[in-house]
Amino acid sequence: MNPVLVQDPEGEERSGVKILKSWLNKNMKVEMSDGRVLVGIFLCTDRAGNVIIGSCNEYTSDPDAPGGEAEEPRILGLAMVPGHHIGRIWVDDTTVRNSSPCNVDSDEGLEGL
Repeated sequence: MNPVLVQDPEGEERSGVKILKSWLNKNMKVEMSDGRVLVGIFLCTDRAGNVIIGSCNEYTSDPDAPGGEAEEPRILGLAMVPGHHIGRIWVDDTTVRNSSPCNVDSDEGLEGL
């Protein structure tokens, strides 16, 4: 099954699709309709607005709220959030530094082994 690229009549990708693609693999915070907050990595969505979040942690209140008590998150791992339960979404659009030690080729530094 080949993925279909959504395009407008002029052949350009729609702006909503561009935004969603720019969010792929970015850190995301989702506030749900019941007040819970999920924090993880945006992996995908569908036409119904459902969102898949990887490496997901669940909080009963916003962990970034000023004056909020630090709480222990519930680790969910991979989570699917139904679109009709999503209240608000925040996306961390900061980029990772190229000089970060995490951005190293996997075989770099193995020469001496």
